Amino acid sequence: MRRKIVISALIAAILLTSNCIPWGWAVPIPPPAITGDNSGGAIVTYGVYETLTEQDFYVQRISAQGDFLWGEKGVLIGSTGNGIPWSEAVSDGSGGAIVRWWECLPKVPGEPTSCQSYVARINAEGDVQWQWGREGVKIESMIADGAGGVIIGVWAADTKGSLVKIDSEGNLPWGEDGVSVGLWPERSDEMASDNSGGVIVVESTFQGSDTVYAQRVDSEGNILWQTGGVQAYTGPAEEAQVVSDGAGGAIIAYMRDIPCEDGVGFCDSDIYAQRIEAEGSVLWGPDGVPICTESAVVQNPQIVDDGAGGAIVFWAEFWTTYAQRIDADGHKSWNEDVPVYNSVVLRVASDGSGGAFCVSWDGVAQRLDATGTKLWGPDGITFTPQAIHEGLSIVPDGCGGLLISWQADVKFRHYEISDVSYYVQRVDADGNVVWGDEGILLDP
Repeated sequence: MRRKIVISALIAAILLTSNCIPWGWAVPIPPPAITGDNSGGAIVTYGVYETLTEQDFYVQRISAQGDFLWGEKGVLIGSTGNGIPWSEAVSDGSGGAIVRWWECLPKVPGEPTSCQSYVARINAEGDVQWQWGREGVKIESMIADGAGGVIIGVWAADTKGSLVKIDSEGNLPWGEDGVSVGLWPERSDEMASDNSGGVIVVESTFQGSDTVYAQRVDSEGNILWQTGGVQAYTGPAEEAQVVSDGAGGAIIAYMRDIPCEDGVGFCDSDIYAQRIEAEGSVLWGPDGVPICTESAVVQNPQIVDDGAGGAIVFWAEFWTTYAQRIDADGHKSWNEDVPVYNSVVLRVASDGSGGAFCVSWDGVAQRLDATGTKLWGPDGITFTPQAIHEGLSIVPDGCGGLLISWQADVKFRHYEISDVSYYVQRVDADGNVVWGDEGILLDP
């Protein structure tokens, strides 16, 4: 238990002290969210601080050449009264995007903060096509449905977690309240498309014990797997992430907790993976297959699909990030684990060619091919010389390259945020930065 806590604390210390954040202060800063426009360009969300507590929320489209397409600032779609709108964006497949965010009213002393979640579709010209939100409902996660719509994970006091589908026209084919699956996806990496208009959800805390369960919902909103979900692992586990296996099923990566010798708490952890086929059968044994079981503290599993029924799994082992590819049968494809960085990778994405992109907190990006070879040099490429705060988002550009957005130049006044700068960068398939050495500053 102690060793697991120590490494988490050290990583947090790096992220805090490297950006001059006052130690001991929890400072929520809304990260930018980015998606591709299917033409090599980007659609990105960001906030502009009007005062210490008020922020406007914009969406901007940037062409493949780095030009602003929706005016100097972009499209204003919301404001918040306490300066912490959270956002996410996915492509609508037609040059536009679907965006989710939440707004909060100004804080009233002695009263709970009042917030409202929204989701909206913006077309390629920057016009809002529809917007959805419901009082008392919080949107936590979102994935594209593959047909111009989205599936969102929502939480409300009366439903305790459900999935709502919004089609390309803004209709709700699964109803206003959606479908309750008994699992609660708090992040979008806990949801994956089944490639048929449905979704697979995983959760690593369920029914009073930390373990991994999964459930599939088809395009009509029908629950396909057993009541309560399929158990992907029989023991204590956490940090589960999921990707599609390309055949209606899913591959899940998770951190398996190892109990201490005295039986109190957990003193170590391993990285495992599990595959569940389209009908809900567990394929890689009751406990999955081991990815990393070294006698060291490992955590932060991340996963991308390889486009061939397998996946590439990343994890952190002290100060080094490693990667390993597993095939459709759960066998390791690389003779040795690949040390990707001597730092912590924060974001990963498929490169669409059997490999993966990965980005670290220190402004370095790397691309691995299907054999585990580093394509962008032994140390990766620097996509910005700036000190990144914590808001990295990445997505493939649709042309073999990578789009990245992040926060920088965070300014404080009396331990409150007074300004944040947001940047976006494009890296081509060969590892060349396209939009200048520092990237493009949003709201110039």
